[in-house]
Amino acid sequence: MVRLINKIAVTTCIALVPISVSSEVLTYTENTNSNTELAIGYPLPIPVDSMTAVNGFRSYDFLKSHHEALALANAEMRSVTIGTTHNGRDIIAYQFGDSNNVDLDGLIEPAFLVNGTIHAREWQSPEVVTELMEQIIERKNDQGMVQYLLENSNIIIAPVLNIDGFLQTQRYPVNVTNSPNTTASSSPSQKFQQPRDGRMRRKNMPNVDEVLSTEGDRLNGVDLNRNSSHFFGVQPDNSVPTSLIYGGANPFSEPETKALLEAAKLGPESELRFYQDSHSFSRVLFVPRPNNARLNAITQSVATKYQNTTISLGANYFPVIDDVGSGIATTADYFAYEHLIPTWTLEIEPPQGFQGEANGGAFYGGTGASHSGFIAPDSAIARIRDQLAPAQLLMFYHQAGPAYVKSVQIADANDQVVYAAEWQTSGNSRSLNITTDQTLTGGQQYKLWVQFSKPMRWRNNGNVAQYPGQSVTLSPTLSFNGNANNTSFTRNIATNNANWLNTSGGSLTGFASYQDDAILVSFTMPSNVNVSSTSGTTNFNLNLTVQDFAGLALDSNPSTVVDWANGAWTGYENTNGATGDTGGTDASYSIKVDNSSLNLVTGGSGSSGGGGGSMSWLLLLLLAGLRFRKLKFH
Repeated sequence: MVRLINKIAVTTCIALVPISVSSEVLTYTENTNSNTELAIGYPLPIPVDSMTAVNGFRSYDFLKSHHEALALANAEMRSVTIGTTHNGRDIIAYQFGDSNNVDLDGLIEPAFLVNGTIHAREWQSPEVVTELMEQIIERKNDQGMVQYLLENSNIIIAPVLNIDGFLQTQRYPVNVTNSPNTTASSSPSQKFQQPRDGRMRRKNMPNVDEVLSTEGDRLNGVDLNRNSSHFFGVQPDNSVPTSLIYGGANPFSEPETKALLEAAKLGPESELRFYQDSHSFSRVLFVPRPNNARLNAITQSVATKYQNTTISLGANYFPVIDDVGSGIATTADYFAYEHLIPTWTLEIEPPQGFQGEANGGAFYGGTGASHSGFIAPDSAIARIRDQLAPAQLLMFYHQAGPAYVKSVQIADANDQVVYAAEWQTSGNSRSLNITTDQTLTGGQQYKLWVQFSKPMRWRNNGNVAQYPGQSVTLSPTLSFNGNANNTSFTRNIATNNANWLNTSGGSLTGFASYQDDAILVSFTMPSNVNVSSTSGTTNFNLNLTVQDFAGLALDSNPSTVVDWANGAWTGYENTNGATGDTGGTDASYSIKVDNSSLNLVTGGSGSSGGGGGSMSWLLLLLLAGLRFRKLKFH
């Protein structure tokens, strides 16, 4: 993948300097097992000093330098200090979007928050989160999905929350301390059942020095993913200071979790619509479920879409759904219960339980040694990064909200506009402004241009295609319906993928703001509608049924602005006008058609089916005459 920042590509590895340690310090190796060594079965990853992506894992200092360089070079990315660690290091979040905090309609933008590296030993997390940041910047001018997100939403990403702990794992990339009471064991696998400090530090580092041979502080620290207020202390070991899941003295007692709350305020919190906490390992999404049926249905739906995208790219991140009302004080629990938004804990690969092995590394051909799933090989991380970024971007696109039809124009064969209507937003409502409303003629050729409020299609090599792993109806569905001669009618308009516009030009020519935010359709105004008089006009209601590439249907009533509140969409109507979470067909546009161009009948009922038509007046007379002759000569 192309990288924008290529200033420094130093690939110097951290040297494996011998350290003076006690018997409590143990070593991971590629192939050697001994009383103080444990073989992983593949080369141990060592942090690389590089500001560009490598086939491996970058050091924290160079990751941070890369992030800061991106922020300096791109106005769409801003660096914000959200807190300070126990050891005095700044915790940084990055805010992506334009500077005005409102979307193209002037409404406050929805916000999304992604957290990375809350557990220090999980090196996959900062790389995956950094890839997401890089893709946002690389594609900022794509005239499509990412540009739309930058101009209409607020994305906040904290790539490394537990900085002190992460640096400790990189300081000792092949060394760990073993758990208490295992030193006497002659089995290396037994010594590594609960490795704690060095490469396997999980917690943060209050009252912990950075010297691995200091044995007294190896079990100290707080599990930052048990330090939230909802379900605080529910697990038996949450209150034990030496436990791996010690939750701290109080909820949000730690500077790192306080910093995460500050990151949420950048949204602001009231506008949050999605949260992800990025971990490893297991290849699952752990999904909280508050007692809110609508929220849970939406969350499960988007989790399945996330999963399907990863499957299409060669992985399978499947949702593991919590029981309603349960939790363990994770940050995902906090944001789900506190803000009623879709959240989950992303567990990056390797899969848990691969070939019956619970320790992960066997997935990469390793020995399956205890905790080896936290040590993905250098050769895997580039693939992992690329598999997850599309799924994460899709979540932002989905939670930015459903599209609505912004404007409609119809022009005749001479490109003269005969109908034009546009929704105008004022506060939290819209009004339809019809600027041209001429009478159309049945049987005549016209052009129909429809603009939507977001890019509606994904393209692969320039062709309209399904977004990876998704399945939606790609062609727009258009029809006219109405009532004439006391009979309802429906007439379909033929469409195909070529109606989507990926060249600029605006009304009647190209897309409006983003590729595929508009369609252009040539059609013949139906004339096979029965009317009882040649005078006057008949109203043909234009119906538009379209899904965006995440599968969200249109807001059927654009007059009520869609928003998010209490765990679900608001102002989002279906075809029947009912508010909910599904959307439907927009039928806001009434087109006048000259009755003299339609089929004249003197009685009976007309056709109500689509695409058919009534018999001509002459044919009716002929049939009537034939019937008379049959009666006369029978």
